[in-house]
Amino acid sequence: MSSCVFILDEQLNPLILRNLKSIAHPECYASYFKRVHLQSQGPVVYSKGILYVYIIRDGLYFVSASTGSLRFNLMSVLAYLNEFHNLLVKYLKVDKVDRTGIIDNFNLIYELFDESLDYGIPQLTDYNIIRDSIKIEANVPKASSNTQASSDEESDPGVLQPKENKDKADIHGFRDDEQYINSFVLRTTTQAVSWRPKGIYYSKNELFVDIVERLSYLMDFKNSQVRQTFVHGKINCRSYLSGMPIVRVCINKMLKEKELFLGSSKFHQCVSLESLSSQDYIEFIPPDGDFQLCEYKLKRHINDSPIIKLIDYKINERQKKHKLHLSVTIQPHFKAQNSATALKIHIPIRDLFHSYKIDLTKPPRFKCDHGSVFFNLSDEMLLWDAQGIKGGHGETSYSMHVEFALFDEEEHARKLEEIKNSMDPPPLRKGAHLEELYAQIKSEKEKEEQFLSNAITAEFEVPYYTSSGLRVEYLKILEENLKYQSFSWVRYKTINDTDYAYQV
Repeated sequence: MSSCVFILDEQLNPLILRNLKSIAHPECYASYFKRVHLQSQGPVVYSKGILYVYIIRDGLYFVSASTGSLRFNLMSVLAYLNEFHNLLVKYLKVDKVDRTGIIDNFNLIYELFDESLDYGIPQLTDYNIIRDSIKIEANVPKASSNTQASSDEESDPGVLQPKENKDKADIHGFRDDEQYINSFVLRTTTQAVSWRPKGIYYSKNELFVDIVERLSYLMDFKNSQVRQTFVHGKINCRSYLSGMPIVRVCINKMLKEKELFLGSSKFHQCVSLESLSSQDYIEFIPPDGDFQLCEYKLKRHINDSPIIKLIDYKINERQKKHKLHLSVTIQPHFKAQNSATALKIHIPIRDLFHSYKIDLTKPPRFKCDHGSVFFNLSDEMLLWDAQGIKGGHGETSYSMHVEFALFDEEEHARKLEEIKNSMDPPPLRKGAHLEELYAQIKSEKEKEEQFLSNAITAEFEVPYYTSSGLRVEYLKILEENLKYQSFSWVRYKTINDTDYAYQV
């Protein structure tokens, strides 16, 4: 399939290249991609008999080049490149893969290419399996400032720490035997359950299940029209189970709306298809460590209230007092016994500065029922931090009020006249000169061409709650050979998606 694979930086300069089929001058393929990529916008580029398939992750280009008339599935190449990036993230133990990480770990990346590809055909990209054969440690700089933070995380009982499993190689003393390890990996990849090796042992057997939902909500507040309302959910698991256990998870959606839920879900390969079709539970043999059991997308009814609902948005001008009053009111719609661990409301005030003559020589005044309000002058935005508000279903509401001073021409002319006729110097002003800062920022923004949205957005996190109502009815772990006692933990959380806004 792939004749060669390579990784490029932001300027399309090659960082690492692997020749898979002994083609001549593979570096020319990378330099030629730099020229043809400027003429295309899609992930597939074909030019002069060379087929390029690439993805962009963390600003880096992961590219596969193929030559000849061999036919293959392009989606499998895209899937492999994406999984290879995830493999690098887990090996390097970072959130984002950067240019320095690629250069400092070229020997590790070469080993990963050789292990995951066989003559250009994807073979294995599962980190839990491939880590048993590639033992090279990543060359990642360790900051001294993070030492205290890491020690705090280890002592924090709420943070899940990865466990070190014990297998048969460790028990019988063959941990450093390369021939034993290679045969062990071979048996794993060729057996029916290729995602889980045999011989895993833990002193304490636990299974953690995290159900995380992202709520997407777009509404035209002026016309009271809901444009979009979806729930994107993921069921993430972390398995510390010995042997070859069978896990059965029953979800309430499988009992009530089975066909609708299965039609909008994607499952891990470990899930038994027979259990989905004939039973009301999900049966699977879990991989060792972290994995994503299920991903689903559900459509909510337009009459269903969002978690954070905008009730009122008013702009009131008081001409006699030369004041401009802005008020925002929200309502939480989740369980009353829960509270939002994070809630930030972003309110744009760009149109206020364009429509009214706001006098920044007088500081604005803020008031809110809960939390605090910050004035972000550079982004022309108000930030309302209302962390910790209690839930409810319409019986409680929270408001935020801001008052700006409008420019008074008569008062300004009177002050100028007093300064002109007075022999005393003008009084000194205390604090920041907001009007000077805003004039400087506005002049810089006029030079930049960017799309500025005029919508109220919300960032929130509500634990122990799912907006779709999904919950685990029961969870059972079976291991016929070892028959050990196991512990299962289930957590729920709802957060905002990138598209959660009210157009005002």
